[in-house]
Amino acid sequence: RSIVEPPPKKSRQVSSTSTAAAAASVPDQECQHCPCVEGLKTNVVELTLENAALRLDLEIRTVSSSFSVQKFLGNDDKIRYYTGFPTSNLFVSCFEYLEQSAKSMRSWQGEKTILDAPRTTEKPGNKGKLPLMEQFFLVLVRLRLDLDVEDLADRFGVSESTISRIFTTWINLMYVKFKELPTWMSRKKVNKYMPGSFKKWYPSTRVIIDATEFFVEKPSSLKRQTASWSDYKNHNTYKLLVGISPDGSITFLSRLYEGSISDRRLTEVSGILDLLEKNDSVMADKGFEIQDLLAAVGVRLNIPPKRRGDTQMQPDDIMKTKKIASVRIHVERAIQ
Repeated sequence: RSIVEPPPKKSRQVSSTSTAAAAASVPDQECQHCPCVEGLKTNVVELTLENAALRLDLEIRTVSSSFSVQKFLGNDDKIRYYTGFPTSNLFVSCFEYLEQSAKSMRSWQGEKTILDAPRTTEKPGNKGKLPLMEQFFLVLVRLRLDLDVEDLADRFGVSESTISRIFTTWINLMYVKFKELPTWMSRKKVNKYMPGSFKKWYPSTRVIIDATEFFVEKPSSLKRQTASWSDYKNHNTYKLLVGISPDGSITFLSRLYEGSISDRRLTEVSGILDLLEKNDSVMADKGFEIQDLLAAVGVRLNIPPKRRGDTQMQPDDIMKTKKIASVRIHVERAIQ
């Protein structure tokens, strides 16, 4: 006869994890108020403060040893070298003028970017991993020193694509904001700051004009290649008209036009004729055949005399050429 033993009774097991969790859920009133816990809390606060101080010190040391605007602020010579601004205060003032708009600007994403689309709350400073002032400084450094993208990426510790995006974004922002600023000087201000050389020889001068060109890559379109080709530069270019007052201040910049445009046509479409007043005079190079355009608005043109065939220039013409060249050189310096 076989004997069937009853199955063993299952003992109720409680895991150590559950036990620990249950024990932890019961507050130990005595432990929370014991001196050892209070001491630990004090140590945690002290360590937290020490950690924050060390982080701040590390950030300061990193900035002082890296290429950063914070390293150069207060050093007018360095700010002038890297940005073109004569002082740190002027650099900061210009940034503050742009700062509010910069906080809401959208990062450039190529031609699909819509400039007048609704603003978003995304901050490009966070997206670009650089503070806004650092981005502005980066853009000015590239404009001033003509550094390439790879060099700037190494200096600022970001990717090349980030450098390109920041640069294009800020260029668009500065174009929109700076064109709001009035640059054309009134007749009264021109007279007030006119140098003695102009007062003596050309007191009615309102503006000195010249054209300048920028090299561009060869367009893929044959039509664009032809339109942007400059015989003077023997290259594809874009061209604009620059005007300065007699004291050397830049008072007029036209939009860019394709390099094949003539100086006469550039003057005609630039909009400068609408700014001139009767009895003003304009000084230009002898390539500007615009006497009739200026005469139509009551303005006189001062240009160096041209040689007539193979004959030598008359003494009066030579003297006039020297006088104009001596004062007109300011516009070329301003363009440079």
